[in-house]
Amino acid sequence: MTKKVVKAVGSPWGQRITLLVLICIVMIILEPRFFRVENAKGILLAIAVNGIMACGMLFTVLVGGMDLSVGSMAGISASIAFVISKDNDFSGGGFILGCAVAFALCLVSGFINGFFVTRFSLPAFVVTLAMKYILYGSIYMVTRSFFVIPPVQSMASRFGNASIFGIPMPIVIFVIVVAVSAFVLGITTYGRKLYAIGGNKNVANLAGIKSNVNIMIAYMLSSVLAGLGGVLLASMNGQAGQTTAINYEGNVLMAMVVGGINLAGGEGGVPGAIFGALLVGVINNAMLMLSISSDIQKFVQGVIILAAMTLNMYAKRGSSGALKVRTARKSA
Repeated sequence: MTKKVVKAVGSPWGQRITLLVLICIVMIILEPRFFRVENAKGILLAIAVNGIMACGMLFTVLVGGMDLSVGSMAGISASIAFVISKDNDFSGGGFILGCAVAFALCLVSGFINGFFVTRFSLPAFVVTLAMKYILYGSIYMVTRSFFVIPPVQSMASRFGNASIFGIPMPIVIFVIVVAVSAFVLGITTYGRKLYAIGGNKNVANLAGIKSNVNIMIAYMLSSVLAGLGGVLLASMNGQAGQTTAINYEGNVLMAMVVGGINLAGGEGGVPGAIFGALLVGVINNAMLMLSISSDIQKFVQGVIILAAMTLNMYAKRGSSGALKVRTARKSA
């Protein structure tokens, strides 16, 4: 029994859960308010936004890519939706139109990311980093360096603060996105194609899979879900502008790494991305409650990413070594 417990704790998932439990224990000692209902609700709302964006980035990571433009994509989406809503006197129809235009822009931006990655074989890191700066610059032009603050009773404000049967809207949308993403990746042909492309693109092409088309769709999905997360975040905060979702790509990337998603592609799934978003949300909330400065928070996030990637690498090597040993024993 003891050996089984030790083995479970030593597994990748065991290490992640153990880390989460340890953080919670430390917070019980240092800050009892951490477990108040209001704080738990705040953590869940933060996880909802990060989780939606993480589900989107997961599609690009599975094909061996990455999307560093998700933060700016969320910002420009929120800004466009709110500006168009403002131009229509913050009417419900104006907000819906703004969201439609914003998501259309996200689709185009995602298509451009995927086009340059596939057509010109450029590194996804470079392409999406360039898109990040292009979109951040666009936010200033769209908002004219001002924050757009809708009235409290407008749909732009109520969208992210409404509830369905007592469940906050961001969490409801988060659950729907998780369910759809899990279905697409776990059951559909498209999901299986993404894993095949991430495993070996050349083999996937030989098998008749149109890798470039599927990769472009992955980047478009990532952009749209980032845009959705941005609109939700802006609505929850009651404003959209230059700082909306700024540097959120760091949180999403950290969720990928902490959740055990293989950044080389072909491995990982929605449970890992969501657990990563959960752990990141808890860590960020803990640092805020302990009044840790933003500079130190960034330092901690960097250490976590480096440590998580190192642990994932050694865990993968360990499992490969164990597999070779078992194969050798069977051969003998």
